Order: sequence, then C-alpha cells, then structure tokens
Amino acid sequence: MSKTNMKILGIGESVIDNIFFVGAKEQTEKRNIGGPVLTSMILLSRLGIDCTFLTSVGNDSEGEMIINTLKEEKIKTINNLQNNTKVNTILIDPISGQRKKIRGPVKHRAIEKMEKKFIEQFDFIIIDRHERKAFYEIVKNKKQSAKIIIDPSTEVTSFVKDMMRHADYPIIPIDSIANFCNKRDFSSCLNCLYKICGKAFVITLGELGSIIYDGENTDLIPARMVSVVDTTGAGDIYRGAFTYGIIKKWSLRDSAGFANSIAAMQCRRVGNVSAIPTGSEIKNYKRKLSRKKLLSVSKINSYFLKLGE
Repeated sequence: MSKTNMKILGIGESVIDNIFFVGAKEQTEKRNIGGPVLTSMILLSRLGIDCTFLTSVGNDSEGEMIINTLKEEKIKTINNLQNNTKVNTILIDPISGQRKKIRGPVKHRAIEKMEKKFIEQFDFIIIDRHERKAFYEIVKNKKQSAKIIIDPSTEVTSFVKDMMRHADYPIIPIDSIANFCNKRDFSSCLNCLYKICGKAFVITLGELGSIIYDGENTDLIPARMVSVVDTTGAGDIYRGAFTYGIIKKWSLRDSAGFANSIAAMQCRRVGNVSAIPTGSEIKNYKRKLSRKKLLSVSKINSYFLKLGE
C-alpha cells in the first residue's frame, strides 16, 4: 500500500478485553487491547497513514500495555490520563464466533478543550460515541475540507443522531437501525435513516456484508467468505478500512468492498488488536478470500426481521 500525506486523528476509548470462550471443554481466557477507534488507528498506521490518537488510559499496568502497543504501531498518542483503565469481559461462542460484551464499571473524564490549531492540522477525524464534548469541538474547529467518520456502535440517542447528521460518512450497524426509526420494514428504515443523515450512508450487515444507500439507490456489497473464530472488532476495523479507501479517493463501493474484506480477515483470529491483519496479509487479500453470493434487499429484510425476534 502506497504512502499518503494525509493526516488522521482518532478520538475514542481504549480498553482491555478479557476474553472467555463460553462452553469450551477447558475454560480459556485471553487478554487483549480493544477500542473501536484504536483498532482503526492501528490498521491505518499499518497501511502507511500518519495517525494521531487521543484517548483516555489509566495510570496502571493496563494503561501501560495500551500505550506501549500504540508506540510499537507507530501511532502518535496523546493520553487523557485517568486513575484506572477500562476493562471489559467478552464472552465468545466457540462455534459461531459471536460475542457478548460485559462492560466494566470504570468511568473516564471527557476529552475536551482541544486547541483549534491542533484540530485544524488533520484531514480526517474518526471519533466514537463516548466523546461528546470532543465531537462538537471537532465540528466547530476542523478545517472545512476535513472529513468526519463516526463510530456510533449500536447506541441510539439524540447525540448519535446528531453525529450522523454531521458525519461525512455515517456507518451504522444493522443491529441498531430499527431503533432509530421504530419500523419493522428494512426499506422504510433506509428512507428514515436517510432523512436523519441527509446524505449517503453505509449499513454494516455482519456476515452478509454491507450496503450503501443514497436516498434512491441501494448498493449491495457482498461479504467475503472466512471461517469465523471471533467477531470482536469486525465493525471497528471496517471503519478504518473504509476510511483508507476514502483517503485513496476510491469510490464508496470500492471502499466498502475493501472494508468487507478486512473485517472478514479480522474474524479469523481471537481478539481485537491481536486479530488485525498484517500488512502482507492485506496486500494479498484478494487472492485469499472469495466473495459470498450477492443478496437481494428482500433477503436482507428477512435477516433484519430475525434480529428483532
């Protein structure tokens, strides 16, 4: 992957995930670094992008683990130092690879009061839903050409809706879209979401891939076929890979197709950061992954309805 002069800022939480395989013959635990924007930053750094990450970590061994990892990945890190690092428990089904997250009790002070000069130096900003104050500072003080990519997770609040309006590239998981519009029909939800976003947006469909909707057209981008071990971090890394495509001036479709591939590769190993593909794996991804069959909107609607059962 070729170098670029673009500079990207990531703002979001960093966590330690204690991972357990539920129902396995032997109870196994694995400790891994995680965080939605953190995962994107590592991928983008491996792809040659100049990355700066602003995050909260504790003054403890877990915080040291996160800081050292980011340093090894050549990411400039600005730490909003706290007493303790956030620690989550992740329960994984060893058969399907699906996971359940149990958040720890640690709360962090908000990231805020960033200097306008600092914000203006970046061409792209990826930010998660945990940093409300920082988000509005970014919207107010970024240079006009800078693009915002959001990670709303599955939370549905008035703030998340505001993030969707301000983001240049809203990326929303299918698990949450019915809650935005209180509708049971997938096509109706697409139209409702378009009214919120006011622009083309992406919906990630997990094992089915992703779609782009621009208010009139629905573009279906199929997933890649892999043997799923753990889905942790797949949505997180999707945003990083999609952002890389936009940085390289690829079309929305090509950016989403690349993101589908990288998210699929993420699912082949256990963990979040520990599962991120290497540079050589990414370089050869097209030769190693085959596409799933393209689905119709009606089949996606059936999948969508099952999520609400």
